[in-house]
Amino acid sequence: MLSRRQLRIKVLQALYAFFQGEKNDLAVAERELFRSIEKVNELYLYILLFLSELAYTDKTDASDLLQKFIPDEAELKAIKRLYELRFINALEDSKEFKSQVGRLGLSWQTNGDLIKKIFLEVRKSELYRTFFKNKEADEKTFLLEMIKNFIEESEAFQHHIDDESIFWSDDFNFAMHLVGKTIRAFYEKDAFELIPLYKDESDDKDFARKLFSQTILNNEEFEKAISERTKNWDVERIALMDILILKMALAELITFPNIPVKVSINEFIDISKDFSTPKSKQFVNGIIDKLAIDFTKEGRIVKTGRGLIS
Repeated sequence: MLSRRQLRIKVLQALYAFFQGEKNDLAVAERELFRSIEKVNELYLYILLFLSELAYTDKTDASDLLQKFIPDEAELKAIKRLYELRFINALEDSKEFKSQVGRLGLSWQTNGDLIKKIFLEVRKSELYRTFFKNKEADEKTFLLEMIKNFIEESEAFQHHIDDESIFWSDDFNFAMHLVGKTIRAFYEKDAFELIPLYKDESDDKDFARKLFSQTILNNEEFEKAISERTKNWDVERIALMDILILKMALAELITFPNIPVKVSINEFIDISKDFSTPKSKQFVNGIIDKLAIDFTKEGRIVKTGRGLIS
């Protein structure tokens, strides 16, 4: 499920698109924000569906093996095959998985070449050949190593994902994390469950919506406050992403009384390290503390709750 940091990152990306775009319609931009968030779940399901397609190809391959004039002896004696794994069977039996895939119209039907390419890489690998002849081999370990080596690290797979959706390239690593988490949970609980996109859908959506809209609605005020605190900086050389991060931080500080000031500040400093310039951490760290002090003195930042009253 999405953490608050991941929601902040989605909001940051949506804000960047909003301020760079020509049409600044808040309602439209908000819909795009939630569309980008929903795309994370689509990618997660799409990768799980790819595992199912790999297993189907493996099953076809096992059937074709018997028709070969000189079949591979090691494969003929295989104790385990990919399509027989408990996780794969549970995935394919899941009504919820089938329902979500059908609702979203997800399919690998036109991408048979990529499925076959990756399947052949898996089949000829030492990982698979060792697995299918070892009665004691652990399914979970095999699956996790397989998706890491042949899906997550596959340039062909990554290129396909990039081509399929403009949203998916940024979400790929997190979606792979969810797939791995789903596999681990299955073998721990012996029950298949899809991971929900949100921890608390209503609360998380409200957080993202407010953070997004309040950053935009208070844009001029925040810009003035940031300008006052960056007089000693070359403003033209300050990255747009840094300015957006500062504005988002201010929006969060004044909008969510239950989030400690230090938590918000640390979150946005960390985000700046991953999404802006090498010097952004130093800049954001230096300015955001001063802005938080200014807004607290003005009574704009008020924290409530145990340990938060200011």
